[in-house]
Amino acid sequence: MLLFSYPLVRATTTSLFLNFHGAKASPYAWVFSVICLSTFVTIYNHLQKRITVQRIFTLTSLLTAALLVLFYYLLKMSNLWAYPLYIWKEVYIVLMVHTVIGYLNANIPEKTARLIYGPLGAFGSVGGILGALLTSQMTKVWESHVALFLGAFLIVLTALIFKKTTTKSFEKKKELKSSPLKSISGVKSYVALICLVVLLSQFIVNIGNYHFNTFLTEAFTDTESKTQFLGNVYASINLVSLVVQIFFIPLILKYLPLRLTHLAIPIVYMAFFSSASFLGLGLAGISATFIVFKGLDYSIFAASKELLYYSLTDTQKYGAKYLVDMIVYRMTKGMISIILIIIPFSFITPLFFVCIALWMMSLIPLMKKYNLLKRRIIDEPTTV
Repeated sequence: MLLFSYPLVRATTTSLFLNFHGAKASPYAWVFSVICLSTFVTIYNHLQKRITVQRIFTLTSLLTAALLVLFYYLLKMSNLWAYPLYIWKEVYIVLMVHTVIGYLNANIPEKTARLIYGPLGAFGSVGGILGALLTSQMTKVWESHVALFLGAFLIVLTALIFKKTTTKSFEKKKELKSSPLKSISGVKSYVALICLVVLLSQFIVNIGNYHFNTFLTEAFTDTESKTQFLGNVYASINLVSLVVQIFFIPLILKYLPLRLTHLAIPIVYMAFFSSASFLGLGLAGISATFIVFKGLDYSIFAASKELLYYSLTDTQKYGAKYLVDMIVYRMTKGMISIILIIIPFSFITPLFFVCIALWMMSLIPLMKKYNLLKRRIIDEPTTV
């Protein structure tokens, strides 16, 4: 339900923002979204010690619905309200999705998790496809704010569903006595390489996003046309992710060595970006590139990244995932946004190829350390 409602909100807020401020303003909004997200994650950390996760989720859904409606009406008074409308769209989905996933991780045994995470990802993709197609169809008949209000209503509906979940844990996890940084003391260089690969991959994805926003802004002048086009794009992203999850990931992860899987991703990215940039394919080529970037990032890159943690002990895995997933992912979008603000648009293509080259080069030491760690005895201390 969350991923079904998200395209309704995402397409509308994005088209409104691009209509009023253009693609060049999007990096500024990304920087503020990182700051806002970090602030709310800190608030969440304090709240979860005092109230149940169901109440936190409900409060977030009600706040989100209220802010989306409020910011839209304030937008009629000043174009500046497109910023908070766009920023909150970036923030709420991370908070709510990770609340659900975090709750699930804490309340089901590992054996069950292994069985349901695949179908869960597929359901999420199907929801995203249907929501995006609905967005595209609605904007043919009504103004785009109708899709925004429907999205806000569905977000509240998710809270009513989530309130039915139990607060009882099936098994209690052991308290980890060490801090995340201390837990990776023996594998810091390996975790640093994972962080570098994630950073470069997200640089690439956000460069593709910025490139796409620029062409989209030039191609359409009205909000409804942008929203309708974005609905189709987001449906395509979720479709690519779904197809890869169902048909390709099981085969790739079973038969292709992990080093080749990781190497194939930047090669595919480079092929699509080069074709769109140098063959003059226009909006269609840039859109296809953006769809592939996001679709593969959600599916095969996410899955292959998770496999890198399996060469670590449970304690090291905890620290590595915290550093990579909680800090680096959030920090990266702010970093690339500042870079995109500073550099001229003509530097975007050279920056892309520099990042691709660094990404592929970083895979060489990363996979060497991965293979070394996989061969060690699990309890043997390491100084890799």
